[in-house]
Amino acid sequence: MEYLIDSNSLIDAHEKWYRPQVFGSVWVCLATHSNVRMTSFVYNEIKYPDELALWTKNTFQKQIIVPTLEITRAYNDVMNWITQSKRWNAAGISEWQSPDKADPWLIATAKVNSQTIVTLDGNGRATMPNIGSNSKKEPKLMRLPLSLTFPQ
Repeated sequence: MEYLIDSNSLIDAHEKWYRPQVFGSVWVCLATHSNVRMTSFVYNEIKYPDELALWTKNTFQKQIIVPTLEITRAYNDVMNWITQSKRWNAAGISEWQSPDKADPWLIATAKVNSQTIVTLDGNGRATMPNIGSNSKKEPKLMRLPLSLTFPQ
């Protein structure tokens, strides 16, 4: 199993739960296991704290996942599903339409590479808005229903 790490899980771990000064072995483990991967979008999001940004650069710079044609097609599927699902209004969707927004790229990359996304997005409280609810909030990475599929 490969894991695709989201920026919020690294930032929160670094700042709250697994400070490197106390839990150095956690950071060594993340840096040395080839099954922990990062997209170029997540890599570019980590700009602070300085210590984490430097660790990320030293750890992932030569092995980040950049979008392939297949990942780009999956990204388009994700964005089409988000915009056509009738679950978010324009304000909610616009957050994900930024070309640098990592979340839809994480989903697309994980889908293509059969990876598991490691995230703290929504901290377990995020729920899928009902159809027609037109939520103003941006979509969150969450466990999607097993029946949910994106168009091919």
